[in-house]
This record gives sequence, structure tokens and C-alpha cells, in this order.
Amino acid sequence: MPFVSEERIFRLFVRSLGGKVKISRRGYIRDGDRDCEAMSVVGEWDGWLSGSSSVPDGVPVRVDTGEMTLLMPVDADIRAGDGAVYLPQGQTEGISFLVTGEPVRFPTHIEVKVQKHTIV
Repeated sequence: MPFVSEERIFRLFVRSLGGKVKISRRGYIRDGDRDCEAMSVVGEWDGWLSGSSSVPDGVPVRVDTGEMTLLMPVDADIRAGDGAVYLPQGQTEGISFLVTGEPVRFPTHIEVKVQKHTIV
């Protein structure tokens, strides 16, 4: 593969500066005579959360700081609609996100838009 060294550099970058990302996927379980929604953990990978806004500079709109980009290794199993909990290095409490876009796959990593999951 021509991008093996670049992928290795990306993995070293997220291991040293990023955190852990736990991905959960919505499914259904049978509870008596009805189906109940349940989230099940798909896996956990190293990742990096970019705080940059998805709105270009100079655009006169209100920026939602709750929308960010999550970068993950190419082998991560992540889809639109999944739940993601990002735990930065050195922190004890994770930040919950919903995956709002389809993952964009590059030879070295995956980028996906996420939005903070807040319960009101």
C-alpha cells in the first residue's frame, strides 16, 4: 500500500495527542411482546476530535460550537446515526456525540461530522 507510512503517522498522532472513542450502535431487543430500542457498543478506537467549525471563515452565520469533526483510524466501524463517546487523554469523563454525517474515508484515516449529544 502506498499510504502505509502515512497511516502509521496518523495512528501515532492520535495516540499521543488524541483520546479514545467508544462507538455505540442503535438496535432492538425483544422485551416480552414488544421491541425496545437499545444501544450496543461496537468497539473502541483511538481518535482525535477537531474543534474546528464546519462553517468557512468570513461567512456571517451563527456557528454551532457543538458540531465538530472526529478523525479515526481506517479500521474503525462507524456509521451515520451512531453514538460516540470521546474520552480525551488525562480526562476521566467523556463527551457524548451523535454521528451526523456519513464517514468520509481516506487512505490514512476516516473523518466524520459529530454533534454534541445533550439531553434537555
